[in-house]
Formats: sequence, C-alpha cells, structure tokens
Amino acid sequence: MSEPNYKEMVDAMSHNDASYDGRFYVGVISTGIYCLPSCKAKLPKIENVVFFATREEAISAGLRGCKRCKSEQYPDVLPTWLHEVLKFMRENRTEKLNEMKLIQMTGHDISTVRRYFKTHLDTTPLGFHRRLRLNHARDLIESGRDYLSAAYDCGYESASGFRDAFAKQFGRPPGRLYANR
Repeated sequence: MSEPNYKEMVDAMSHNDASYDGRFYVGVISTGIYCLPSCKAKLPKIENVVFFATREEAISAGLRGCKRCKSEQYPDVLPTWLHEVLKFMRENRTEKLNEMKLIQMTGHDISTVRRYFKTHLDTTPLGFHRRLRLNHARDLIESGRDYLSAAYDCGYESASGFRDAFAKQFGRPPGRLYANR
C-alpha cells in the first residue's frame, strides 16, 4: 500500500476513515495530542495539524496519545474491561452467564457492552458465551462423555434446550457425534 498524500490524509481525517488507521497519525500541535485518522473528536483547524508516518514520530515531536481514539494503543484499542470479560467467559464455560453479571463486571450499562461485542466480535455477549459453552460441550462429547452430562456440565438445564442450541450451532444434534467416534 502506498503512502497517502497530503490531500488523502486531510480527507481521511475529515471523514474519520478507519481504513487509514495505522498508515499515518494526526498530530494536533495546539493540544499536544496525536490521533488516529478515524478519531471522532472535534475536527482540528488544519493549520494546527501535522501528519506523522509513525506513532514514534508523533511521540518524538512531544505529543501524547489521544484518550478518545486510544491512538497509543492502536491496533489494540479495545477497553481493558472487554479483555477481562472475554477472559472470564473463556475460563467459565461451564456456567450460564446473564446480563446482570456483565453489568457488574464492567461497570457499564448493557447497551455499551452489547455494542462493543457487536462491533468487534459480530455477536452479542451472551451469544459469544453460548458458543464457547457449546464448543466445550462438543469437546466433552468427542472425548467420550454422553451428551446429557456434557449439557449439564456446560450450564444447560434441559436436554431439549441443549439439543436445539447444539443443532443450531453445529448443524446436527449432539447424538450424531457418537457415530463419528
């Protein structure tokens, strides 16, 4: 990919174009901050803007990262709480999770939690956790467990609910995995 020219950088900054994130950084001399081109902060006056090819150049110029777009953390711009929730979900595949627990863990309202999951993982938080639980149940069945034990071990309270969720996720009921052993 070629280096963007001045006009492209101004256009990308003006339109909050995330496809340019990491290709250059927007330094705002009047505030002492550098941003990603996609930053949603108020558009600075063009006479206060300096473009940098790398984050290191912006830092060398005495600028600090933007707290809004998290330019200093790019490409990992996810909030800390999201990493903690994902870790919790991966470590707790044997119990059902509810939205109240997510609110307590994150300190954010459920719409914020859902929005981050939808944007970055293309699913809901409960859908993501359900997929983890079903994958764990499949692993248990494939290692020799009967599917009812696997269902209860993964937090399902009814065999029919588990069978339906399993078939929807994997395209076949859990009993068919026995044929593959």
